[in-house]
Amino acid sequence: MHDLLKGIWIVLWIFTLLGVLSLIPLDKYERKYVNELRRVKSEPQRRVDATYRYIEAVEEGNEDISNGIFSDPPAKYYDNYDYNNSAKYPLEKVKENKYSRPLYIRDKYNPKILYPYPRSRWY
Repeated sequence: MHDLLKGIWIVLWIFTLLGVLSLIPLDKYERKYVNELRRVKSEPQRRVDATYRYIEAVEEGNEDISNGIFSDPPAKYYDNYDYNNSAKYPLEKVKENKYSRPLYIRDKYNPKILYPYPRSRWY
């Protein structure tokens, strides 16, 4: 009988602890976590896009290269995305980057032959 009461109290304490844990307000932490996760995941792509913008500016002559070309693009070429407003992200129409797909693909056996890149309906 004593073991049965001890088991009931243990189960009661476990459910009490789970109930207390369920009262923790995770909603306000969840949004910050998701925003930080999006920021961390998108950082490499932001850097690549900034590098492409920097290269285009150098090619067009808009950037001063008298001191040389930087390995890291300057901060003005990075996008400023508001991660706190996560509802804005899916509603914006994403402009396709012109470097996202190749124009031509080389032949597997003869590298001098170029084929147009197939445009599938998924792109």
